[in-house]
Amino acid sequence: MKHQKHAKLTRKKMGTIATNELAIMGTTCGEIKNLVEKLSNEIAPLTSAFIDMDHKSDEEELKKSFLGSTTSVYTDKINFHRIDLKSELNEFEKRKYFNSFDFTFINGNHYKAEKQLLVIDSRKPLIKKIAKITNPVAIVFSATENVIPSELLNELPELKTLPQFSIEDIDKIGEFIAASIIDKPTLKGLVLVGGKSTRMGSDKAILDYHGKPQWEYAKELLAPYCEDVYVSVADNSTSYKDTPQVTDKFLGLGPMGGILSAFQEDPNSAWLVIACDLPLLSTKSLDHLVAKRNIHKIATSFKSPTLDFPEPLICIWEPKAYGTLLEYLSWGYSCPRKALINSDIELLISEHEEEMTNANTQEEFIEIKNNL
Repeated sequence: MKHQKHAKLTRKKMGTIATNELAIMGTTCGEIKNLVEKLSNEIAPLTSAFIDMDHKSDEEELKKSFLGSTTSVYTDKINFHRIDLKSELNEFEKRKYFNSFDFTFINGNHYKAEKQLLVIDSRKPLIKKIAKITNPVAIVFSATENVIPSELLNELPELKTLPQFSIEDIDKIGEFIAASIIDKPTLKGLVLVGGKSTRMGSDKAILDYHGKPQWEYAKELLAPYCEDVYVSVADNSTSYKDTPQVTDKFLGLGPMGGILSAFQEDPNSAWLVIACDLPLLSTKSLDHLVAKRNIHKIATSFKSPTLDFPEPLICIWEPKAYGTLLEYLSWGYSCPRKALINSDIELLISEHEEEMTNANTQEEFIEIKNNL
């Protein structure tokens, strides 16, 4: 058998540095910057970033800054916040930062990206940059142009089949980007059943509130909203027959380990996660959660009815949450609620707070069972 040097992991879909990235090339850097500013406003509420280059090497500004004696300076500018670095970020350091944005524009005159928006402008002939044109998605004509140069078509005849826009058609270009370049992650379901049920005294996942084991009831609840539904287990189990399982790869971490293991299984999908000890949960709450899902945040969650905090175990975790959770784990935090509290999330007020009631003891089980 051939030796496998690295662990076989499913990688998150990425461009050069970001999940959704687009290089704009073929016109001046000033025009690219102007176009990005207009398009960023057009695609809102999508969060966007811009990677640019300043042609001026400002030695005087560098001498005046603290970067002469340190490698990084964070400055609170009241209306905005700036980080100056002496060292250049490498490809992976940039991925870490730009992971939090829905969309990243890139100055294609200087940097590569997975996809390219080509501007036809005689001031910056694209034929000179043809090696960087690897995956063009659309053509934009500058104010003085209306045809693709023949020398460019000779090299890339497929350009004539691409969508074409005038540089004044900002609304149409924005609609094209939002509809064609940015993907809405698939939603998968995860029922957390791997707990020890210490206070209950028996496995909470197999308690019968609705004429079937609670794990099965929870799985069926999630099915209409999700492409696939899995049960999250501490180890391979035969208790969940004919049901896909996600086995904990992050051991001893409770719910955090289950969520991270699901992302390791599929880092490109969002995960609708519910605990198995929510016997009153129904489609009323799940309809609300899925309808109000915000793919531009790291998660969509309800505010806990008993605590003034987000509820991590009736929650949609978007793919960008994977890196955030791993980062919190690296700092010694294994509580997914901690990540929600300190991140950009969509926080909902439940219209059915009783549905978030946990059953953790035999007394609570009996009371809820009798009420049902």
